[in-house]
Amino acid sequence: MDKIHCSIVTPERIIASKEVDQVIAPGVSGEFGILANHMPFISILDIGTIKLLYENAQDKYVIGGGYLEFDNNTANILCDEVFTKDNITKEETLKMISKIESRLKEEKPNTPEYTSVYKELEKYKYVINILFEGEK
Repeated sequence: MDKIHCSIVTPERIIASKEVDQVIAPGVSGEFGILANHMPFISILDIGTIKLLYENAQDKYVIGGGYLEFDNNTANILCDEVFTKDNITKEETLKMISKIESRLKEEKPNTPEYTSVYKELEKYKYVINILFEGEK
């Protein structure tokens, strides 16, 4: 069976680079999956979770948005922020959620500032729910 070579990259470093069976990503119009030999395309990614599925396992990465480019069984995922258990702790995440919730209370609803703070909160809630799922 054909594989996909997938790379997840930030401006600072390569987060992942591996052969996978499937890539699942959070597009701005909804989550989508890619299998080997898919037609070439580019997609804008939303806040959410990248899942790399391979050999009855999966890796999960929480992203703050970005782009995915797929061509010739190569998926390049470019993101400003990628969260893994290697670069953020549960305690740091909970502190950020608390701090952002306080900021959100100070903003007026239906303003660009409110939307921006809300998106930041949404990102850290993904981190806590995906990366630290089931932990006490």
